Amino acid sequence: MIRRTTTILLVGLATLAAACLDMSAPKGAASISLLQLPSGYVVRGDVMRDSAGAAAKLAVLAYDGDGKPIEDVPAQFFIVDSNPAAHFDASGVLVGDRLGSIRVIGQIGNLQTPLTSIPITLAPLTIAPVPIKDTLAAPLGSDSVSSIGHKALSAVVRAAGDTVVPGVSVHFAITRTLASSSQGPAVYIGDAGGKPSIRDTTTDASGSASRTVYVLTRRLADPGIVCGQKADTVIVEASATYKGAPLAGSPARIIGPVCISVSIK
Repeated sequence: MIRRTTTILLVGLATLAAACLDMSAPKGAASISLLQLPSGYVVRGDVMRDSAGAAAKLAVLAYDGDGKPIEDVPAQFFIVDSNPAAHFDASGVLVGDRLGSIRVIGQIGNLQTPLTSIPITLAPLTIAPVPIKDTLAAPLGSDSVSSIGHKALSAVVRAAGDTVVPGVSVHFAITRTLASSSQGPAVYIGDAGGKPSIRDTTTDASGSASRTVYVLTRRLADPGIVCGQKADTVIVEASATYKGAPLAGSPARIIGPVCISVSIK
């Protein structure tokens, strides 16, 4: 009788505990991020490294049903190539085996990231500016929309043997600008839509990285430049590192002549 009473009591407690659980709550991640890369490339014979030069793993971020990050959710990573040019070591860090590229996906639970291509390259050694062939001609129009000039400035990263290196993160910064009014900076680095952006960019398959410099002529404070009586110069520096050390030639100085053309209709 006592044993039967104890059994009934334990079943009742278990039922009460189950009633306190929110059975409608989703289990695991509701969504995940794209594949998070510490670097856009891996050097042959080396490991994936972050911007400080330390060995670093790939990552995927997990989010719950409300879009809030979930901490400490394990992720898996898979190289989908049949004859991959890299592998994951025992600690989960990507190692470059030979020149080429690999395709990687990340997975949390049943959710997978899109395929991401990672080049396996030679070690980057140098960065050099791409000379500006012509002047940045900024118009002075009847309104702000017609008073913006822009030009893409580029730098190239190379390895031994003058081989170009894709995937290298390059930072662009303006080090000589034009005198601006109180309305704000007349010269800035921006994205393709013209919005200011300080985000680094990576070298493409040709080893080139570029950012666009914009000139807002209505914010210029020098009357001589605004009236087109003289030209001036903007200087942008491009810098890159490997294993935490600057590449030879870094920062690469890109000199951009600027002139104003008056076009009021």
